[in-house]
Amino acid sequence: MKYNIEDTIHEDSLPINTIAMANRLIEILKENETNCALSLKKEGKEQGLIQYLKCLWIINQQVYGQLETIDMNEEWVRLNKLIA
Repeated sequence: MKYNIEDTIHEDSLPINTIAMANRLIEILKENETNCALSLKKEGKEQGLIQYLKCLWIINQQVYGQLETIDMNEEWVRLNKLIA
């Protein structure tokens, strides 16, 4: 089995290179012949979805921390205030 950067989610230390993680997200989409993460929810794409979600988790832990709970509505309000 090929070892990918998202597989580090199971290790004691996690990657800090966000560009590598973002590039891997693009790779996963291309491997699954789509440009939309929602397409990974289709039958036969389950492995791609798992890989994609692992990458997102690693990016989120880089931004928010490993044990943070992200309230998407609260985050949306916060981001809108920043641009106002």
